[in-house]
Amino acid sequence: MAICRAYRKGALFFIFRAYGETKFIFTVAIILCILIWLRKKDFRLIGFVIFSVGGGYGLYQLLKRLIERPRPDIADQFSTFSFPSGHAVHGLLYVFTIAYVLNRLYNFNKASLIVWIAAIILTLLIGLSRITEARHFASDVIAGWSLGYSWFIFIVWLYLKNKSTHSDS
Repeated sequence: MAICRAYRKGALFFIFRAYGETKFIFTVAIILCILIWLRKKDFRLIGFVIFSVGGGYGLYQLLKRLIERPRPDIADQFSTFSFPSGHAVHGLLYVFTIAYVLNRLYNFNKASLIVWIAAIILTLLIGLSRITEARHFASDVIAGWSLGYSWFIFIVWLYLKNKSTHSDS
């Protein structure tokens, strides 16, 4: 019964909210870039991380300022705009980027599916934490996931297109 009360109050999602914080995400992205440099010295893959995480951050910040949707009305609400959810966008981008990079750096084979399933679950929990804490409307989070996934696929496409261009020469 206590777990149900904690769930309703959003206490179980506290940790997932922290995983979607900008400082945490950029710290993880920097660590990921260092790992890539130490492991492979693949500057294109480092660029992939920077454009995925950093570019996605700029994109959702621009959209927040253009759309200017207010947040749900609760006490102690943030003063920034609501749409799209930055936690949803940025959370998806850095978690999917980690999964993609780990699959490029290491030959996981069977574990690759587990890495991607874990990435999807963590992304869902980060986004749901924003709804349970009433910091965003559900549509903000769904739009954030959609924007994040679209940006991620675009950056993967650019990365693979650039890779095939360099391997043809």
